[in-house]
Amino acid sequence: MAQFKRGQIVNIPCNIQQGAFPHEVLVTIHSDRGVVSGFVDSSSVIRQKGRAYVQGVVIGASGDSVQVRLPGSFFTTAAGLTTVSSGWARDNLMEARAQ
Repeated sequence: MAQFKRGQIVNIPCNIQQGAFPHEVLVTIHSDRGVVSGFVDSSSVIRQKGRAYVQGVVIGASGDSVQVRLPGSFFTTAAGLTTVSSGWARDNLMEARAQ
């Protein structure tokens, strides 16, 4: 995906583990800007071809970075916001398809 725009829904690759409650999972995202982890509702996780993705919304995009709001409660980022480089985003984020 070459371009990102505000409001766009994207799937972000992640590792998941069962959370403390049946409806939640622990999500860990490894990006070029560090590790982001927290709890999300299991309905926000997409499983495709043996991989897991959490859905987020692009808040902003520039020539060198993309900022995404993540659903849920995260330990390592304020208000569920994370920023990745544009290169990492192009290589790893996938546009969410209407279901």
